[in-house]
Amino acid sequence: MPYKFIAFRRLHPLTAALAETPAEEARAQVIESATVAPQAERLERLGLHAMPTTVLPATDDSRFAMHDLMGALVVQTPDLRQALKAYEVLDPEYTVVPNVELTLPTPIAGESYQRLPRSAPEWPEVSGVALAHSLGITGKDVHIGVLDTGLDADHRELRHKITDFRYVPLNSDATAMRDCRGFDVDGHGTHVCDIAAGRINGVAPDAELMVAGVLESETLKTSLERVVVALNWMLAQFKETENLHKPMIVNMSLGFTRESIDRTDFANAVRGFQLVLQTLSTVYNVLPVVAAGNDGVSNVRAPALFDNTLSVGAVDFDLQVPPFSSSGRSVFTNQQEPDLVGYGVDILGAFERNRYGRSLYRRMSGTSMATPYVSGIAALYASQNPRLQGHALWQHLKNMALPLDDAPPDRVGSGLARFVMEEG
Repeated sequence: MPYKFIAFRRLHPLTAALAETPAEEARAQVIESATVAPQAERLERLGLHAMPTTVLPATDDSRFAMHDLMGALVVQTPDLRQALKAYEVLDPEYTVVPNVELTLPTPIAGESYQRLPRSAPEWPEVSGVALAHSLGITGKDVHIGVLDTGLDADHRELRHKITDFRYVPLNSDATAMRDCRGFDVDGHGTHVCDIAAGRINGVAPDAELMVAGVLESETLKTSLERVVVALNWMLAQFKETENLHKPMIVNMSLGFTRESIDRTDFANAVRGFQLVLQTLSTVYNVLPVVAAGNDGVSNVRAPALFDNTLSVGAVDFDLQVPPFSSSGRSVFTNQQEPDLVGYGVDILGAFERNRYGRSLYRRMSGTSMATPYVSGIAALYASQNPRLQGHALWQHLKNMALPLDDAPPDRVGSGLARFVMEEG
């Protein structure tokens, strides 16, 4: 087995200078300065081959891949001594972590339908979704990036969109990512995408979807490397001048718990994921919206435990917290999670198509359903006011949330994410 690790740049050199810089200008500066060239040259001197520019000899598995927009390098070699030398080359500028495994909170599947019931769409009036749509606020010119099992781009809820899709392979490198019509052999990702931006069900139906298939349908597992590859691809949209000003929201249900991985790997995964989130939120002004998990009280998953995320729990349509919705105090920030809640019980959404091409639907429950609801609400606000990005959008969502006075405050954060028009 080859040794594989991911090296994250500890602090982007422009981070301090970008603090008061408008998002569009900051992104342009970051894109222009993005490079890992000095480290690449040092790794090549160790005998590691740069991907994708080098065709590896059949007998050689010593390589590295550069994901410059994320400030990350993935190194793989069968030689322990070479791996240790690579580590020395990158330290102390980079934090080196193993390629840890991440998982999806297991959703609760409900009733299936062969067609969309007449009751849809069913977002309650208090959500503000119908109000936003009546005002012509539908998520236009906002990017929602989804890391999940994929999406069925030909489902009737999603076929009206031209969705940018990539499949990130299990043994991933950027050269193997597939630019093809979106597919989903599980259905979870399709359900998530429909909640966020579907034709009828979608909270923000005109938001632009970018979808990365990173989770395996058999196990609902992925790796930190695949997440890095996917995010680096999503951030590449900012290379296009017309995208520099557009708000971006990244929707993630995947994560890990202290019990799911080795103790040492957990500490390393924490450091690595915190740097991922720092890059998204601080450097690019992107808002990560993440699921708290389906493990109940005192069992919040990472990355919902970290700073720089909007963590999401679930409520039903009566605004009651289901037992599965995770909540608890973060050992990293000492803050109570989740930040907000969204509708996550018996949510109707697109799921798959049968052999005849008929679009099928399913009700599903979980914080994985509540998260794209909140991402959609975020897209509505960002579409209305493109200056609301990153942390400013995070704060606005919390300020505008509906307080749930009848629910335990440690279970619902600031309350239900909703769209409301500010007075004046």
